Amino acid sequence: MTEHVILDMCCGSRMFWLDKADPRAVFCDIRAEEHVLCDERRLVISPDVIADFRALPFADATFPVVVFDPPHLERVGPNGWQGKKYGKLNRDTWREDLRAGFREAFRVLKPNGVLIFKWNETQIPLSQVVALTDEKPAVWQKTGKNDKTHWLIFVKSGAGAVSGEPDHLMHYATKRIVELESLLLVDVAETVWPAEVGMVYSQVEIAGDLPAHHQRRLKHHINRMWLEKMPVPAIVTAARSLAAAMENYA
Repeated sequence: MTEHVILDMCCGSRMFWLDKADPRAVFCDIRAEEHVLCDERRLVISPDVIADFRALPFADATFPVVVFDPPHLERVGPNGWQGKKYGKLNRDTWREDLRAGFREAFRVLKPNGVLIFKWNETQIPLSQVVALTDEKPAVWQKTGKNDKTHWLIFVKSGAGAVSGEPDHLMHYATKRIVELESLLLVDVAETVWPAEVGMVYSQVEIAGDLPAHHQRRLKHHINRMWLEKMPVPAIVTAARSLAAAMENYA
């Protein structure tokens, strides 16, 4: 079996891939759907893994190459073909969403690995997007009509640190664990959690072994940390420690 050495974080219909079934790549997207476009062409979005690029279900330093081609439109009709083809950004949260996407890209990238980032600035200038990461591109190339499409190549430092995640955030996560342990017995009713909670919850290996009432509590605390805008790796670390503590209260 061919090793997966490339991650496409939000593959869409894999439109720029020479081989749309390249065995070296694992294709991810938050949606799986089919549409017939206005010119009668069939649009197929069929990822290998359903995943939110803000909370990827992969371990740190997994891939030597990552491709990040996120949606670039914030103004598009609910049934417009552009939204179906390229996806749509949330007008209120796109900055935080893309900031989290960059963090996840560099987290799963191996030291000295390459991130290929594509952006079309029809609606949002590239300058506003690159400001969402502290990493600096090594290569920057304009293409397409009126040079609106940009291809950027980043190279992760060899130190293996996750960009944008200073040590004080991990100390904060540890303090939150202590606080949350005192809330373990809080009553949490059945509810429908946001997709982001499920993405983090799926990375907590022992979560499924907890009693149902502790599983609800764990999701409640994950949701709190997400709302507080903690980085995804820090939330995962805190949630794993919290789940381990919950085993003592089963």
